[in-house]
Amino acid sequence: MSKEINYPIKYAVLELKIKGGWLVGYEYITQGFIVSKCYVMESKIAYCFDGTNKITHKVVFPFEDISCLQVSIIHGKPSIGEKNIPSYDACSRPYPVNVVTDLYDSYEEAKCDAEAKNEKCRHDLLLDVNVCNPNWKEQFIKIEEFNKKLELCYLFEKLALEKTKDMEISESLSINEQVTSIKILKPIKK
Repeated sequence: MSKEINYPIKYAVLELKIKGGWLVGYEYITQGFIVSKCYVMESKIAYCFDGTNKITHKVVFPFEDISCLQVSIIHGKPSIGEKNIPSYDACSRPYPVNVVTDLYDSYEEAKCDAEAKNEKCRHDLLLDVNVCNPNWKEQFIKIEEFNKKLELCYLFEKLALEKTKDMEISESLSINEQVTSIKILKPIKK
């Protein structure tokens, strides 16, 4: 399949989310962060007035639906669903797309970033604990629930990496040779 799809392939950090219910306004709820291979569809540099820039990448993750794994575990056969294939809509926009700020050449680099993001989520939950509240012990339940969600996320990561073994990491992103006259801007000193 990798010969049919000719997009660069890199590692990136995937935020696994599920759709929340009416209590949270049907917003997505983060379950955790994992490492996944992805197809790089587009890279964009946005320049700011002070000379800094921000690079973003539009990527397609082959597997990103953790709710499929949750349902399949209930039935006794863990599955992460069908592989997402990069496609384009009628207006030539790629889908299903996620926007990431960092791409990695190695699993280890991406894993460090994913672990840091998971640790930040855990830390934020810990900061919400108020010992002055008489029900402060119940607030620790949220941390235990987060740890259980992370276990499920790590299972998802393991299954996704097994199913994407055929996707070989690209050496480097190809850049058009005509774009060699870009001036590198330096931030303004304050």
